[in-house]
Amino acid sequence: MRQRTHLCLILALLMLALPLNTPAAAQQLNAPCGIVDALEYPIDNLVAGYDDFARFRQRFGGNHTGLDTGFDRWGDPVRAAARGRVTYADPEGWDTEKGVVIVEHYFPDGSLIYTLYGHMEETETIRFPRVDTCVELGSLLGTIGWPSRGRPHLHYEIRRILPDDGGPGYVTGNPLDEGWYNPLDFTTLWRLRFSPAFSSFLSFDTVPALPPVRLSGDQYVVAGGNTLTALLPPTQVLWRVEAGTDITSVAALPGDRVVAQNSSGQVFVLQNGRYLAAWTVQGAAGGFVTLGETLFFPMVDGGLSAYDSAGTWLWALAGTAGTQAVNIQAGIGQIALTLQIPGGFVWRLINLDGTLAGELALDAAPVTAPAPDGGWVALAGTELIRWNGLERQTLAAVNPLPGAGAQVTLDNAGGIYLYLADSDSTLLAFGAAGEARWRATFPRGADGLPPLLRAGGSCLLYALDGSGMLSAFAAGDGRLINQAQLYGGGTRNSNPRSRFLSVNPDGSVQAGAGYITLVTLDGLRFGGEAAGCAPA
Repeated sequence: MRQRTHLCLILALLMLALPLNTPAAAQQLNAPCGIVDALEYPIDNLVAGYDDFARFRQRFGGNHTGLDTGFDRWGDPVRAAARGRVTYADPEGWDTEKGVVIVEHYFPDGSLIYTLYGHMEETETIRFPRVDTCVELGSLLGTIGWPSRGRPHLHYEIRRILPDDGGPGYVTGNPLDEGWYNPLDFTTLWRLRFSPAFSSFLSFDTVPALPPVRLSGDQYVVAGGNTLTALLPPTQVLWRVEAGTDITSVAALPGDRVVAQNSSGQVFVLQNGRYLAAWTVQGAAGGFVTLGETLFFPMVDGGLSAYDSAGTWLWALAGTAGTQAVNIQAGIGQIALTLQIPGGFVWRLINLDGTLAGELALDAAPVTAPAPDGGWVALAGTELIRWNGLERQTLAAVNPLPGAGAQVTLDNAGGIYLYLADSDSTLLAFGAAGEARWRATFPRGADGLPPLLRAGGSCLLYALDGSGMLSAFAAGDGRLINQAQLYGGGTRNSNPRSRFLSVNPDGSVQAGAGYITLVTLDGLRFGGEAAGCAPA
């Protein structure tokens, strides 16, 4: 009896040691057809930029629960997006709208997901699989059919409900709240989740209007329309607050507080979804920055007003008629304000008490970034400048002439990285003293938008372009180390303005491509080892 007990214990330990995609492990998780280890689309050659998920159509009286694809490709084969078990298969599942197949999938995180393939037809050689049969990634399920109320196409869904029901195809609410996923976003996310560099993700239920704001820990606040929403990964909503008109700016304050400004000029400070303060800034140009407990608002005449987090006015710098604020940034103990004036630009550094630390007259609008030593670096035309408000130093001459989307960022050792937004998409790197280090070509996406740049320590340079491609370059020589594709939405539902890129002190990198998902990657696994980085 004791020997049998020992044998059972050994077998149990062996079962626990099995990889999740083995048949035995799948049985342990009640996944008779195995665990998903790869995810693809059911057809190839998706229409670039097309995404009609959640799109309202008056004709059907609701919001679309899937993705329509494969237009005018009648008879093309449709394949399983991943391994799984068939839970529904009916050539007349949608009557004259043709047939439906549903496949059940178990994913490595334990989630149970269903893919649906609608408007399908059978042929003499391609038949729908039987219910309860196992299919593998790429198994034939049917062909693109010709529904009675439209052109030939495939209706493709990913959902967590209705395992044996074709479903409505349209719902009156937000499909994300009612059991559906955007197939493009879900697929892109899981491709990243299969990567060893993946750490975590956060999903929103609406497309953010502004970049997400991180509070302490893993709490994030996103703005959409007139609503602020606080979330914890992966999908937990902590609170949601409406703020009158559309929110135009949002920032974090110490103590898990958030401050937002709406299009009416009203400013709100909230903590855990409760209002702590509210006031109106008269004459504000829109947008603000924070340093500690102080909020700084550029004014329509180029002036600057400072308030504390309770809404108490502190001080103001007067503006001038005909002057316009074009950029404001918070540095280490200073605010940088760029003003457009007749015939040129003025760049001002302002101390926290409202005193003017320095002012530069420039012919071109500078692209600026705070330096780790408390100073500033700017690219103004072809001149790379270091400035601390008392001394201006020209570090280098930049060639060619930068374009309108030029970007600059610094690493924690003072190294400087530039994206010139020229016709060759040039990336440049300089040392802290202005010595040239390398020149490379940025692999610009078809969208043509300038990338966000962030340095990971002094080891990696990250760039996130408008298409959602995250690239990691070796900071030492400019080599492209790795890339990861994030989903940034289609041509009608994306918001590149809300892209987010941040590098944390532990080396992890967080990126959002302007749609509903934010991911965190391990920087060392993503590219650090290849770039010669070592763990902290």
